[in-house]
Amino acid sequence: MAKVNVFPGWYVVGATHVLLALIFGAAYSFGAFFTSIQEEFRVGSSSAASVFSFTALIYYAVGVFSGSVADRISTRRVIALGIVLLALGFAVASIATDSLARFLVAFCTLVGLGVGLVYVPAVTAVQRWFVRHRSKASGLALAGTGLGTFAGPVAAGLLMEHMSWQATMRCFALAIAVVGLAMAWLMRGRPEEAGLHPDGAASLPGAVQTSPHAGHSLARAVRGGRFWWYFAAILFGSVGLFAALVHIHPYARLHGISSAGGNLLIGLVGVGNILGRLSLGGLGDRLGPGRLLMCLTLMLAVLNGVWFGATSFQALALFAILFGAANGGCISLYPALAATWFGTANLGAILGALYIAVGVAAMAGGSLAGWLFDTCGNYSAAIAASGCCALASVACIARAGRHEKSGSI
Repeated sequence: MAKVNVFPGWYVVGATHVLLALIFGAAYSFGAFFTSIQEEFRVGSSSAASVFSFTALIYYAVGVFSGSVADRISTRRVIALGIVLLALGFAVASIATDSLARFLVAFCTLVGLGVGLVYVPAVTAVQRWFVRHRSKASGLALAGTGLGTFAGPVAAGLLMEHMSWQATMRCFALAIAVVGLAMAWLMRGRPEEAGLHPDGAASLPGAVQTSPHAGHSLARAVRGGRFWWYFAAILFGSVGLFAALVHIHPYARLHGISSAGGNLLIGLVGVGNILGRLSLGGLGDRLGPGRLLMCLTLMLAVLNGVWFGATSFQALALFAILFGAANGGCISLYPALAATWFGTANLGAILGALYIAVGVAAMAGGSLAGWLFDTCGNYSAAIAASGCCALASVACIARAGRHEKSGSI
């Protein structure tokens, strides 16, 4: 049987998929620990929830610096450091049970740093290994985020049926260290480190932005209008996802659907998200990532109209899967389009800066929808606002695309 030669870039994609599943599975497993932490420290929901909020704030902020550092030294070393800090975060938090303040410092700081040091460098590496298949590779790699978001809380819940939450955290720490460091070893930030070219080509593609030395610096990018229009597009496009994740459960309860049904709807958003990342990324390589991103974002606006009229579980389930899939496709295309527009030389720093928009959307999406519900007494205004945000994102992507056509940054 003839030996099949696999382009090493696909190993980077596989390693990134596992790494993203690990870090986001760890971060989002906090929901499974929520009640135990409340009981341990005798605090209210707001205080316990602040642990996750601070952690998310840290890892989105750290992405700016981790991408820049990985651009200059070694992607493998930065990711390995992130894995070590993430594992330490769970290990130290499991024994810092004498006060919530110490638990906060241990969990928020170390886990936040760990996730932030892994996410942007790993996603950036995938963009550099591919040009022709960049959207497909990005989608496959980023599907790990959806897998981890779904599997992490489930694994934590199953373990806590047989052991304490502290012991469960220590099991997480061990798994993160063993699996994460193995995947970090497989990571190479650029194909040139292995004497290769993107996509396994015999020579570099003709497009100047695919050269390992081509592309804007972060300072040059942020001085141009394209960066800020794209930042706004990601911000507006992400608001609706977090609004749906936070509020689809209470919306379902208002229409007589059981709590278990509401939880299932959240899971279906996650399942759709994974399917979208896996299936839609490759389509971006054929249609162009910018064109497909605009289509999917417009679909988000249309799907908010479906949500607006959905009152049965079946209708909400259809919305959840399709909405999750469209969002998953958008998430897989964000870094691919950034690589196309800004080049890959300093992509880590640029992606880190762009992903601040996701952090802002995570804090604003659920809060805005909640405020509109409290003000209006129903979810109509919140759903309409989510749809308007999607339309605003389409307009911002189109505006950023005109910068590309004009040759400006």
